[in-house]
Order: sequence, then C-alpha cells, then structure tokens
Amino acid sequence: MPKIGIVTDNTCDIEPKQLEEMGIGCVSLYVKRKDKFERAVDIDTDDFYEFLKTSDYIPATSQPTPQDFEEVYRKMLKDYDELISVHLSEKLSGTYNSARIAGQNVDEKRIHIVESYEATWGLGHLVLELKKLIDSGDYTIEELRNFVEHFQEKVNVYFTVGNLNYLAKGGRIGKATAFVGSMLNIKPLLKLENGEILPVKRIRGYKKIIKELSTLAMEEKGKGELKNITVEHTGSLKLGGDLLDEVVKLGVPREKIIFEPMDIIIGMHLGPDSGGIVTSWE
Repeated sequence: MPKIGIVTDNTCDIEPKQLEEMGIGCVSLYVKRKDKFERAVDIDTDDFYEFLKTSDYIPATSQPTPQDFEEVYRKMLKDYDELISVHLSEKLSGTYNSARIAGQNVDEKRIHIVESYEATWGLGHLVLELKKLIDSGDYTIEELRNFVEHFQEKVNVYFTVGNLNYLAKGGRIGKATAFVGSMLNIKPLLKLENGEILPVKRIRGYKKIIKELSTLAMEEKGKGELKNITVEHTGSLKLGGDLLDEVVKLGVPREKIIFEPMDIIIGMHLGPDSGGIVTSWE
C-alpha cells in the first residue's frame, strides 16, 4: 500500500501543533486588517475576537496562494507517496481552486484534491476520521476519496449569528439573504449543507434558539451513532456555554464534547456573538 498523507487548511479548527504531531500538512488563509495581510495561524484567536467586537470595520480574508500550497505539497511528498488534500468548501472560498492549481503544478498524479463541502469542525472531524482510515492501512486512495466525498452526508452543522451583516458583507450568506433585516429578538437559525450556508428558520427568543439549534444538531444521521461533537463560538462564552449545557442536557457526556472558539476565518464572517454545533455520525 502506498504511504498516504493529508493536507488541509486552518479552517478545519484543529490546532496547528496537533496537525504537525499527526503529520498532517496545513496551509493558512490570510486576514487583512487595514493594509496588512497576516496568516490566520499566526493570530491569537481570543485577541482577534476581542478586536472584532470593537472594530469599526470588518477585516477581509484571502485564500492561500497556489505557491503556498506548492510549498506544503513539495515538502509532504518527500515523506508520502500520495496526498489527499481536503479544504474549506469551494462554495465558501477560493482555497480549493488554489489547491487544484498547485496540485497540477507539482504532481497531479500523486496529489488528490477532494471537495469536502465542509467548514470549521465539519472539516476537522473529516480530517481526523480520514487520518484514522489511513492509519489502519486498509483503504485504497479511491476508497479514501469516496469517504471524503460522502462525509457530508453524516454531518450536521447548525449555527446562529449575532448580526447577519457580517455574512452579508463578506458575500458568504448564500440563500440566507432572506433573513437580513430580521426583527428585534428574532434569531436566525442557519445550517451548512452541500457546502453553502442555508436558512432554516427565524426563532424568537434566546432560549428558544439555544434549544432548537441543539436539538437539530443532535438529529441522527448515517447509522445513528454519534462519533464527534463540537460546540464552538466566536468569542462569546455565554452563547457557547449555553449551547454546551443544552447538549449535555440532551444526554451527551461532557468529556465527549470539544468546546472552543471557532477558527477566526470562519468566525470573522459570522461576527461576534455567533456560535454553533457540529456533529458527525457513524
């Protein structure tokens, strides 16, 4: 069996140190504040969310360049026979296209760029499960590609935002534009499906959005066995903590739940006081 490696990007939400320890390559997207571009992996998450709460403008984001990918691919191919490269949904970012160009430039026969249709911990859970399959040594590259392409069918990604203007200004809102200009105390419930953000419903009241979001995220998919769950937030410990408490009430052991801030690239487009739950199933 060929030795197969994985390449992903920082929007998978897995800490760069953990990715490095697992031998997984990572390419970073960029944040533009004023006229300065910074690699997202070089920015402290907590500090950034504090900045976002008081900033008088919304920073911009930028995809990695093909050259960024080429550097990682060439390094990884010294240790691996083939690579599977999985990234933020093509419908949300040009990251996938940069990876595709780089793969063609480096070695398109050995580098397999596969659309994940995911973001944040939807992508993170995919990367971790893919790593387990590769480590088992029982799967061909074609079987691994098939696993990636169908992983979204076993994932729930539900979230709410404090202000839809962040998504609207960033151009990532998709069909959820129908929710812009919602009435006071009406919270939008959104989901990621087929790689794009879709509206689910408007919900009146904070407590109701916490309950409904948690209930939908816990709806069984696939074979109905919960494998991974993450509760995440954009710097709001109140919202994140209330989602966490609700999931525990639904019967999920606390030790099974990853609870942490969201990667700043995705979090910036959602804005402050946003959060969600990602579950993946057998």
